[in-house]
Amino acid sequence: MNASSKQPDRRARTALWATVLALLTVVLLTATAPDIGLTWDEPAYIAASESYVSWLGTLVTHPSEALSPHGIHRDWELNHEHPPLDKVWSGLVWAASRAVLDDLTAHRLGNMTLVGGLVALLYAMIAGAHGHRAGLAAVGALLTMPRFFAHAHLAALDVPAAVSSFAVVYTFWRTRDRPGGGWSVLMGIVWGLTMATKINAILVPPALFLWTLVFQRRRYLFARLAVMGLVGIPLSLTLWPWLYHESMPRLIEYVRFVTVDHWEIGQWYLGRFQMPPPWHFPFVMTLAVVPLTTTILYLLGITRTFGRQRERALGGLLVLCALTPMAALAAGQGMVYDNERLFMPAFPYLAALAGLGFAWVLHGLEKALPWTARSSWKVAVPTILAGIVFVPPVASAFSLYPHLLSYYSETVGGLPGAVRLGLETTYWCETYAQTLPYLNAHAQPGDIVWVEDWSHDVMLYYQLQGALDRDLRIACVSPCVTVFARQGARPWEAPIDEANYAVIQYRQTGLDESTRSWLRLRDPIYQVSRQGIPLVEIYAR
Repeated sequence: MNASSKQPDRRARTALWATVLALLTVVLLTATAPDIGLTWDEPAYIAASESYVSWLGTLVTHPSEALSPHGIHRDWELNHEHPPLDKVWSGLVWAASRAVLDDLTAHRLGNMTLVGGLVALLYAMIAGAHGHRAGLAAVGALLTMPRFFAHAHLAALDVPAAVSSFAVVYTFWRTRDRPGGGWSVLMGIVWGLTMATKINAILVPPALFLWTLVFQRRRYLFARLAVMGLVGIPLSLTLWPWLYHESMPRLIEYVRFVTVDHWEIGQWYLGRFQMPPPWHFPFVMTLAVVPLTTTILYLLGITRTFGRQRERALGGLLVLCALTPMAALAAGQGMVYDNERLFMPAFPYLAALAGLGFAWVLHGLEKALPWTARSSWKVAVPTILAGIVFVPPVASAFSLYPHLLSYYSETVGGLPGAVRLGLETTYWCETYAQTLPYLNAHAQPGDIVWVEDWSHDVMLYYQLQGALDRDLRIACVSPCVTVFARQGARPWEAPIDEANYAVIQYRQTGLDESTRSWLRLRDPIYQVSRQGIPLVEIYAR
């Protein structure tokens, strides 16, 4: 069989493996989704996705009403601060799956399928360039990052932003040697869909421009980046019905929101609240939340790619795309800092580099120890190496499960070491789910339950789904509003001093001095801890 006939066979095998890995990923995420508690941002996106899907129904039955200013405002006002595409996708999948899945898992399923797609693209990119074992290792590195695995379940925008950004880079890489104008239009469409997912997409073109400038200075590639913007920006705006009326004021409002008007979200970092945190925050956090073995592998992957002329192009692309979201936070000009979730797009590229490092180690073993290349060891040696690399983070994740947003790597001494270092114990309210059985068993009808400011919608969602007693009053701060008002949810304006119960998650960013003073005078009546560190506690009046 000649080389030309082998190429289609290799592509078919790569496509088959990519499909199988994607399906297994979706099955794994769906099976574990009920264990992962609802997080802070999810209620807003859940409510918005239901509203957007309702609008699509109205568009089919009463198009003039749906497209009227009233119809647009009624159904698209919720969460209009962010582009709509992922919420529409999640809403459609929710509508199709809610009859067979619980409500929260159905809302999350759309994003979990996107992660399956990311796994397929990651495998295809790395296996296509460096072989099957490198591709498998890249996927293994991604899915054994406990923080990424946790975020991969959520009905939020951070992982979809990572998925869609990776899709742009994958498309660019696969078409880099094809000068046709159709490929440029395709790039524009993919980037436009990414822009319609989250503003993070704005960081992709600079990385691609730098790569083109350094590694493949072709006129058609520079033109492709220009076409990408000319096609992508109008497409992303067209996909956003909120902008169909009062277009310019609403567009200006959006631009101001993502630049100067977003409320500040600072960061508990190195033992104190900082806004903004210092430049090294994203780099330290990357070392802190990516497993040590994976960190070693991606550093080896970087070393390999820059040590070999023919591998520098792909390695350079992966490094640039990993660094860009971190550099954006390191600049200190942003309004939002919330642990690793805002540089989530970096993680797939680190996993890809880890896959290259894994393959390099295997190649080195086979070269240094020729007997490892024999057929009898062809499977055993990679399996043993995979166990050495991936079992430690999986074991650590099991010790924390389901609270994977409290994972810290061996680099900082795990969760206890991270707390001593002054990093946040947990965040995003996923621990609230563990307090529901206690509150249901002990709180009386009419009791006020206090939770961290602006996290009340998490508890209200649990009430709407029957997981928390509906007769309890969930406290919130003024202005006391909820994204679930249309469903009949009613929060209760009350300070912590008036609450019968206070649920305290150890998100140190949210523990202001008045709350800390309140806690010092009381002992918890209920606690969830991992590795000897409290994650969430309940206090009673």
